[in-house]
Amino acid sequence: MAPSDLGSRLTAALASAQQPAPAALAPAGHAQPDDTADCSDPGCARHAGTTDCPPFPITRRRGSDFGESVADAWYRSCGSSRMDIPAGVVAALALCPIKSPGALHAAQLSRYFAAQPPRVLAKGYAEVYAATWMLRPELMDVAAPIFRWTEEDLDEQALRGVAAVTRAALRAGVLQYTGDKDPYYRSDIDLMSWTITNLRHHSSRRGLGEYHTPPEVADMMARLLYDGASDADAEPGRGQSFNEPAAGTGGMFRSMVQAMRERGGDPHKHEWVMQELDPIAAAGAAVNTVVWDLGPKAVVAVGNTLAHSDLSQQAFAHQRKMQAHRDRLRDVAAFAKATHDAFRQLDTLFSARAA
Repeated sequence: MAPSDLGSRLTAALASAQQPAPAALAPAGHAQPDDTADCSDPGCARHAGTTDCPPFPITRRRGSDFGESVADAWYRSCGSSRMDIPAGVVAALALCPIKSPGALHAAQLSRYFAAQPPRVLAKGYAEVYAATWMLRPELMDVAAPIFRWTEEDLDEQALRGVAAVTRAALRAGVLQYTGDKDPYYRSDIDLMSWTITNLRHHSSRRGLGEYHTPPEVADMMARLLYDGASDADAEPGRGQSFNEPAAGTGGMFRSMVQAMRERGGDPHKHEWVMQELDPIAAAGAAVNTVVWDLGPKAVVAVGNTLAHSDLSQQAFAHQRKMQAHRDRLRDVAAFAKATHDAFRQLDTLFSARAA
């Protein structure tokens, strides 16, 4: 992530960390502090967003239909060849921190998001990214290619696309898939793969050697591998390391983790290394790593596995570096807040004495 990105993202993330949800994406009924009631920013969700949320139909569609709906909404409403914006919209919705048992709040949240103005949505997606960056900075650094657009001053055409993709993804059940507290159910499908595959032109997929592995095939392979392992390997006392040199958005790991959880295993005990040449697919893998909760020892490396044999080591070194950087920023922000609070208290004290 470029240093210039960090200041604005950190500010949004620190503000969001004190709320039950990012300020720009809190549903009706989740009150936000009205500390800037005279705000005239048209993108400010607290004052420009709407709480009038009419009924909005949602249906949990299969992956291929989901991807087609998102791609069709983007190209019909915007016509741009940019993949980063629609992929980032789906990613932000998937990362939305409001989770509930059985995705109970999916319908309410879908109504709320679908009713918001496009600029409010864009700002809200930036806050979701920033809040997730504070949790897993190394993964969100990899995901940056599908979120940088949130810093742009989008024109009206692109904003129409943001709103259209938001509604299409919600209508196709994105929050029903990703809004469950249980990561097993959030891992039921690889929405990022279906989204990216449908957005990318066929010739581009062929040129990259990029094809979507049918989830049924991945599931079968994972269960064969898992069930064919020895008892010690199937439920090891020590963590094991899994490496996918051509990971795409991580579909094989999704299947492996599902098989593991079905057998009582814990993916947090193991190392998961995804290596991917295409930055957009790698960004999708980074988002999936958080959504599927692969654990603190899961990393994504962007690069050519054949040309660089040490990508795994680089990924873990990058993880340590980014987490240390995040911790330093958090310390600086905490010190700045403490200093600000101290000066406010002094000012209040002096004002009281002067009176």
